[in-house]
This record gives sequence, structure tokens and C-alpha cells, in this order.
Amino acid sequence: MGTSVMAPSQTQSGNSVAPSDQLKNIIMTTRDLPAMPQVASKVLELSSDPNTSAQQLQQIIADDQAMTARILKIANSAMYSCSRKVKTLTEAIVMLGFNSIRSLVVTSAARNLYNTQKSTTGLKERLLWEHSIGVAFACRLLVQERIPRLAEEAFLAGLMHDIGKLVLNLRVPEEFDEIVQQVYNDNRAFNQTEMEILGFDHAEVGARLVNKWNLSPVLEDTILNHHNPEALKAESPLLLYLDLGNKICHKLGIGFVDEPDLDINNCLANSILGLPPETFDSVVVRLQETLETEMEIFI
Repeated sequence: MGTSVMAPSQTQSGNSVAPSDQLKNIIMTTRDLPAMPQVASKVLELSSDPNTSAQQLQQIIADDQAMTARILKIANSAMYSCSRKVKTLTEAIVMLGFNSIRSLVVTSAARNLYNTQKSTTGLKERLLWEHSIGVAFACRLLVQERIPRLAEEAFLAGLMHDIGKLVLNLRVPEEFDEIVQQVYNDNRAFNQTEMEILGFDHAEVGARLVNKWNLSPVLEDTILNHHNPEALKAESPLLLYLDLGNKICHKLGIGFVDEPDLDINNCLANSILGLPPETFDSVVVRLQETLETEMEIFI
């Protein structure tokens, strides 16, 4: 049975169906997609408990060899700049802390949704994944100097902001291919094209998946509103940094969108945050260096 859907306005019987109902049907059938692995789900649960020990986390994560290997690689990457080589999972947990381990576990779980090994669709998924990783790095770099406590949540916001595109790619591949072609060939906005073709966009799909994965309500709200300029407010710093991180990657052409003339300094989000031009210059240099040296760890 194919996974493509009918036009947003009709069902097989010819009756109209609201886009929100169609969206619910799509998302509620994601149970057959690679869900958050049991190990990752357990780690998130334990890492939220102040009584959890590093040894308890180690015992859970060690059951997933691929996740363990990825965490050790990332722990030794320039992103975390540990003073000495991290050799064991326990060392990684102690040195990085529970928040960092949490974001790395979610990274591993999200990576499972991106199958770049299929020769027919690998480029598309790789571009989606590279953009997500790029925005994750950019958000983390932007937030580190001013609000370091938000660094890992900012990384997750960047990582997960376009996860809805992947769900659409997996569940409605023909429609998503049409969306990608219009975005790529006509330089159109993703969310506007999705609204025209589907009646809803990847932001709402992503927010629902984040809710299903039991991630934070703040993260869910940030992903839901990452294309909503009216939501850009001082009381939503995570959304502001995500907007800037996304724009940096669009300016650099990381992913499907390439907007080299994008004015980040004078955008709405930065009119609220007030980051100086030299901050963006520094972040762009560090982001490009990080992607050049660290990207393969995440692929």
C-alpha cells in the first residue's frame, strides 16, 4: 500500500476533509516510523530525575552500541572541547553532564529517522539532515555567550526544527517531492508551499512529533512557531536564537535554501536580541569550521 495521500480537499467518497483532520491522520500513523528508541526514551526519563546517577545512565545507554559509539565520538569533538580524551561512557556522562547527554541521545534518535543509505532518495535526506545539524550548531554557538544554560536546548531546537519535513517525506513522499521541487527551482518558502499543497506545514507536524517524543513543551512551542514572525518576542529567547540560526544556514546555503543576500543583522529576531555584527561574523567562521571537521561524526 502506498503512503501518498489524496488532495487535501477530498476523500475517496468525495467528502471534504479539513487539513487539520488530514494532518492528524498522517501523524497518528507515524507509529510505523522509526520512533524514539526505547533506550533513548528511558535515558530522557532518567536524566530528568535529580536522583539518577551517572552509573544508572551508563547502564541504560550501554545497551545501544551505536548510540554509545556516537556519544563517545561527539564527546571528543571540538564542539565540547574536553580537556582530555574521553575513553568511556561513564567519563562522557560525568564530563558533559546530563543535559548534554540528553541532547546527544535525542540526536541519535533523530538520526535514525534519516536514512541516507537509499541511493534513490539519499541526497534529499542528507540535505535535510545537514541543514538540521548546521542550525543546531549555529544555535548552540549563538546562545553560548549570553545564555549558556540554554546551549543544549538551543542545539535541540536547531536539530528538531525541521523534523516535520522528514515526516512529510516519509508519509507523503509524492507531495513532498513536489514541494521540494518548487522550493528548489522557484526559490519559494517551504512553509508557504506546504500550505498551498497540503493545507498545513512542517512546523505543525514537527511540533506534534516532539510532543509524541515527550520532549519539553518549550521546545514543542518553539518548533511550532519557527515560521511565525508574530511569535518572535523577548520572552521566547529559544525561538529568537532558532530564527537566527536558521537564517545563518540559509545565508550560507546549508540545506535546500540558499539566500546569500539575507540581512541577519537587521532581521526582526536580532532587533530584539541586539547581537552585534561581529558576533555573527564569529559564529559564521566557527560554524563553517565545525561543519568541516565535525559533520561526518553526525552522518
